[in-house]
Amino acid sequence: MASGFLMAFGVSVALWKQQREGRSWHVQVSLAQTGRWLRGLDRVADGVPAAKPEFAPYLERKESGFGELNAVTPSAQLAHTPADYARPSLPPGTSEPRW
Repeated sequence: MASGFLMAFGVSVALWKQQREGRSWHVQVSLAQTGRWLRGLDRVADGVPAAKPEFAPYLERKESGFGELNAVTPSAQLAHTPADYARPSLPPGTSEPRW
């Protein structure tokens, strides 16, 4: 996400420079270098005090081909059609291929 913000900023600056000075400008952002830069920033001692969010309302237990799974519920909340997964998760090769 930070790389995307940096790229958007770089493009904005390049367009501004193009309007002022002409020519074309090249913007290059490295995902790895952005991560390295972020990891190198100073840290807040003892972290930022924040309560851990409650995940239980967004989790469900379901049987699958792998045993019982604890999974995230579908994010869509539809008025007339309940959001759900029609089939359980199964190991590869369990079902016959059909088209």
